[in-house]
Amino acid sequence: LHSLACYSNPKADIETPLDWQEMFEDYPFSGNLREDLVGVAKTQVGYAESALNFEADADEVRHGYTRYGAWYGAPYNEWSAMFVSFCLHYAHVDVIPQGTLCTAWVHDLKNAGKYQSAADYIPGPGDIIFFDRNGDGSPDHVGIVSSYAPAEDHDSSRIQTIEGNSANEVRYNSYNLTNTTIFGYGILFEP
Repeated sequence: LHSLACYSNPKADIETPLDWQEMFEDYPFSGNLREDLVGVAKTQVGYAESALNFEADADEVRHGYTRYGAWYGAPYNEWSAMFVSFCLHYAHVDVIPQGTLCTAWVHDLKNAGKYQSAADYIPGPGDIIFFDRNGDGSPDHVGIVSSYAPAEDHDSSRIQTIEGNSANEVRYNSYNLTNTTIFGYGILFEP
């Protein structure tokens, strides 16, 4: 009897630090860190975790290899925060604390004076957006705000994000400003 892990190919889809560096060699960095962070994140849209190279947990749930996890040193872990940290690194943004646990990251941002709750802030491109998807009162997912579209009716204002580990890939998502899963924002730059 074989377990799910027997079907993994640990050599599939592996990337190296040289692969990641080459990915951005021709990227037209502007020097505007907000723009560069969003731009780097946009280059990643469509990337999906490996379906061939994975680990299976005790419940036989697949956790695919990702470049973001490999870059961070945990290639099969949950990777929304590792995706954001990867983008921050390659966009040369080092102005905030980074991490893989959203709760710890929010705590560090609060201590650095670089955090606002969802109710108190209108986001801009390049801000980090935290979500409470489990509804337990703590952040468990993170992405990058790529744009904000205000509307006359405040509740109709839209936030577009780029998120890793969204249905196992990097993708654009869109939310109403008042979406109840939005926990808060990491404020990287002055408005």
